[in-house]
Amino acid sequence: MRAVAGFGMLLAAALVKSQAPPEASGRVEVRTEPGLAARVYVLKNGQPFRVQPVEALLPVKSDTYYRDRLWLEGADPEVLEVIANDLSHYFLLKGRANFHLPPGKYAMEAYRGYFYEPVTVEFAVKAGGTARVMLPLQQWARAEDWISADDHIHLTRTERENPVFLAWLDAEDLNVGNFLALQRKSDAAPQYAFGKAGEYRGRGYVIRSGQETRNQAFGHVLMLGGERLVRPMSTGEELANTPEDYPFHSLLFDVARKAGALTGYAHFREVPVKSTFYMDLALGHVRLAEVFQFGVLTMEPWYELWNAGFRVTGVAGSDFPVYLQRLGGKYPRRLPLLGPERALVKKRAGAADAGDVFGAWAEGVRSGDVVVTNGPLVEVSVEGTEVKAVGTFFRPLEKLEIVGNGVVVAAAKGDGVTKRLTASVKWERGGWYAARVKGKAEEGEPEAWGHTNAVYPSGAVFEYGARYEIAERWAKELQRYREAGMKWGSAEREREFFAMGEKALEELRRPLMR
Repeated sequence: MRAVAGFGMLLAAALVKSQAPPEASGRVEVRTEPGLAARVYVLKNGQPFRVQPVEALLPVKSDTYYRDRLWLEGADPEVLEVIANDLSHYFLLKGRANFHLPPGKYAMEAYRGYFYEPVTVEFAVKAGGTARVMLPLQQWARAEDWISADDHIHLTRTERENPVFLAWLDAEDLNVGNFLALQRKSDAAPQYAFGKAGEYRGRGYVIRSGQETRNQAFGHVLMLGGERLVRPMSTGEELANTPEDYPFHSLLFDVARKAGALTGYAHFREVPVKSTFYMDLALGHVRLAEVFQFGVLTMEPWYELWNAGFRVTGVAGSDFPVYLQRLGGKYPRRLPLLGPERALVKKRAGAADAGDVFGAWAEGVRSGDVVVTNGPLVEVSVEGTEVKAVGTFFRPLEKLEIVGNGVVVAAAKGDGVTKRLTASVKWERGGWYAARVKGKAEEGEPEAWGHTNAVYPSGAVFEYGARYEIAERWAKELQRYREAGMKWGSAEREREFFAMGEKALEELRRPLMR
């Protein structure tokens, strides 16, 4: 027994010593000003350099089950290290840290979301000495005016991880993190609870459970913030445990909406094919579409929906951690890990002031009052007979455009220096207007865009050609489903699907018959 106890004490001593300063190292005391959480990188000779100690670690080696788990040393960590593709991302969860580094010259970069300018500070470390690094975080836009969200995060979450994950959102200045469960045969990225029971919030930030429900023949759909999990989360032979393509998304959407969820389609990167998108659009199930993801803003297919008379709110989501693998080891450090593309809602007096941050953001999505961005900020407004737009960024802007019914109707061009542009146009009856802005992107970064949703100065309208095109596409999709050998499980279920499919087609064609 004494031998075992002695071994235990030696082991404990070794663990403690592992966090002790290495011989001949120097101490680096890091603080942000004004004490905000932030994401940082240490560079030596221009290359990322790992630091110690850290109290929380998330190694991201993504598989399709999202089983990466958070490792903790202590209950109240100051520093989180996220490792992906051999690159370490450090988060000062309390706006401070103490590191130990070998002697030499270094630089430290600090980032906080998209409304703070990146900062770089150079410093030197001496053996046995102490270097003090102050990182001044300055806003170029008022972050407190907006609620920012990533609608698509896959991270396994229990109550244990909540404080660290919420502090991570804070460091990314991401107000809403939609953590989505899904299914690939078995559950993946599970959440411990849904609705208010699974919500964790504080300091203006919130984590809310949701789900991504999938069928490879129907597409991937989002159910955000519902009061309960809707099963099945997958159907079809590839993703579920039965071969049946039932229940189809329309039926699951009905259940999700009754549970208070925001519903729509993920990965809206092109005109939908092999998808029931148009069916659910016509039946009123599509409140949102994920138009900004993986650094790509989908514009023309989005405009077509508006031209056809459908007020679909464009939102943005990372699909974390999938995009980390797509980018490989050259991750653009300007981009947040959570919310590299995000959906912004302008704050209004009400739910957000009362602490219901998710509720305020969800209301903005329902009303279409959303800006999607991966950096630049743009706003559009209707003032009397004019539509006005303003775009801003901490880097020079390349262009600002007002789009009306899918066509650029006003524009302002950047001069390589200007960080604020304005444009205006007189509105005409029968149309929608939106604004988009493009900012300067550095080498290795995706194009930097901001885009508003549509405003309707004179009410709803539809363009005949766009409506006709969508109706014809759904007619072809419906015929494809008839010929695809779908597995419904019974003739009654098959009749149910095609009856709803024909109803959707009738709704799509109805305005064309007037």
